[in-house]
Amino acid sequence: MVLDASREEWRAPEFQRMLWDASDVSGIGPGQAVTVVEAYSDTQLADLLFDARGSLDGLGVEQRGERLQMFFEEVLAWIYPRYTKRRPKARLVRLLASMFPHDMSCLMDAGRVFGVQRALGAPRLPGSYVAQHSSLRERVREAVGAAATIEEAVDQSIFCWFLWQTKVDRADDGAVALPPPQREANALPALSLLPANAQRRALAAVKDNVNLLVAMVREAEQGIAREDLIDVILNEAPQLNASSAPNMISQAMGGLGLIRLEDGSYRPTERGQELLIASDPVQVLRGPLVGRVFGMGHLLLMIGREPGALRHSEAARRLQDLVPTWTSTLPGSHIVSWARLAGLVQLDGSAGGGRLVLTEDGDDYAAALPMDFERLWRLMPEQDVVVDAIPDEDPVGLPVQPATPAPPYDAQSILNEGCFLGKDRIEAAVELLRRKKNIIIQGPPGTGKTWLAKRLGYALIGAKDTERLVALQFQPSLSYEDFVRGWRPDGRGGLRLVDGAFLEAVQAAAAKPRRPFVLVIEEVNRGNPAQILGELLTLVEATKRGPDEALRLAYPRSLDERVYVPENLYIVGTMNLADRSLALIDLALRRRFAFLTLMPELGSLWRAWCVDRGVPSALVSEIGARMNALNAAIAEDRALGPQFQVGHSFVTPASDDALTEDGWRRWYQVTIDTEVAPLLAEYWFDEPNKAHERTTALRLTA
Repeated sequence: MVLDASREEWRAPEFQRMLWDASDVSGIGPGQAVTVVEAYSDTQLADLLFDARGSLDGLGVEQRGERLQMFFEEVLAWIYPRYTKRRPKARLVRLLASMFPHDMSCLMDAGRVFGVQRALGAPRLPGSYVAQHSSLRERVREAVGAAATIEEAVDQSIFCWFLWQTKVDRADDGAVALPPPQREANALPALSLLPANAQRRALAAVKDNVNLLVAMVREAEQGIAREDLIDVILNEAPQLNASSAPNMISQAMGGLGLIRLEDGSYRPTERGQELLIASDPVQVLRGPLVGRVFGMGHLLLMIGREPGALRHSEAARRLQDLVPTWTSTLPGSHIVSWARLAGLVQLDGSAGGGRLVLTEDGDDYAAALPMDFERLWRLMPEQDVVVDAIPDEDPVGLPVQPATPAPPYDAQSILNEGCFLGKDRIEAAVELLRRKKNIIIQGPPGTGKTWLAKRLGYALIGAKDTERLVALQFQPSLSYEDFVRGWRPDGRGGLRLVDGAFLEAVQAAAAKPRRPFVLVIEEVNRGNPAQILGELLTLVEATKRGPDEALRLAYPRSLDERVYVPENLYIVGTMNLADRSLALIDLALRRRFAFLTLMPELGSLWRAWCVDRGVPSALVSEIGARMNALNAAIAEDRALGPQFQVGHSFVTPASDDALTEDGWRRWYQVTIDTEVAPLLAEYWFDEPNKAHERTTALRLTA
């Protein structure tokens, strides 16, 4: 009836009531939490819906997903807040399922859609979870055949729910079986609740916490040692120290279940992988925050009962009463801060503000909790356990909204952080990247290639946004299957196609075409770039970006899948010119990249930087003169040449410690003996006397 009704029938209020309310399309049920009764007589809305019917016919999978997403957002914008105080998202998904039975499933929230999509190996399309329905249904058709009737199409829609229930919906280890929730299950987010005594007791909220977690998981994709992960944490969150960094590892591992320890290396869990590809990472964090952190569920119910009544500090005080060993309100304050970071709670807009209310997502998670949650999830004194240390400070930098925009970042920012190229050259490098889309930064060791690569990316983005910059390193063993796409064990005795870092970056950029994304590849010539990139070597060229140039991959997910590199994805590589063991870049790759050559910069900008950090001016001049003399000798050596010069990074102070002149002299001497001398010994491995002579010339006189 929905597909055959005339416009006149369609515009009738009774027909619109049926369209929005009936559950005949699926036996799963629509979720009735939000009503739109006043919209039934809106003929403009009825016309909008009618005109969309059949609009997907003849389109490709990606275009159908894009249309579904646009239509979903258009109808929501029309309905809310005109006819309802909450967005009727689940109800609208059900309506779309009746209008587009071959393209929608009866999965009504992002977690379930993305979970089934991952299980099916269906490609991620640009857009949010609504667009992915088209990908799900296409994958089902590939597996079982096209539906010949509406009834078969509905069965395939329900099959996606069956997959969720039987194959995907796996509770966290140790989670309890939940009784039926307060609303229909399909209208609520999936929730895996650990018992009270197994839940996390407090979870520190630090500045830019979500971006920090994303960076940690991203760096763990190929496996990362604990010491290296701590370095990542300290680089991404300079406000932390070495003693608090392990708490962040514990937060990502036991607290939120984003990484796991395997054979001595940290690697992402399935949830961690989802965090990396999610258009909004906080969506992935909401479930584990409610299910794994003690007090989060209590907070949601508390605010739900008294909306707009509690301030942040008052809620923290009530949470303190729930945990016998909490001696202050600080752990509870961190929980409130996390609820705000995750978009579960926000401050109201009343005069004076500062009082807590649930967001729509917070209300959904509160409704997903069992009826007797507060009675069952209680702690006795003997049940409390020792937890990670909480910083002795209130959470800082926490936004009222779920995300905090990073501060602007540009060429001047790079200069301020210690780049010695000069502002004009930095701006020219950013513009070169913007125009060519692919650049390689090459130069001798110690010239700051990797340091500059990331910062040029951030300057192009306009902010230090770790969600839009991915860094990785090529190595001899890296393959196309690792970097682009390949078959991997699925844990059940079979194989599944897994996208590598490059395709994930392509998908992230395609999902937000108006925002630049950057992929940094360190040590490009340590691998075999042509082999690693495969057919995508053609597509990275600036003139080959876009759907018209799309190619079929070596391992396609479907017969008609074609992939292209979007125009808003930029690639920055680095290359060490002095490593004799590395391969030269072939001409095909070289033609597609612009090259930026760095050389030792020991001029006025370097001298000013050193002096500003307390190094005596006379000592700076002497160090510069000795290093310049060394580099002149290296450049003139026919066995070496300019590409083997020693970069300024070796003799640039990394901190502004207040050393005495003797302290700075010792710092320089130690640097020469432990870093530069071994390098020179390698350069002149067949002339040890020359290496010794040059090292001696670098040392300061007494």
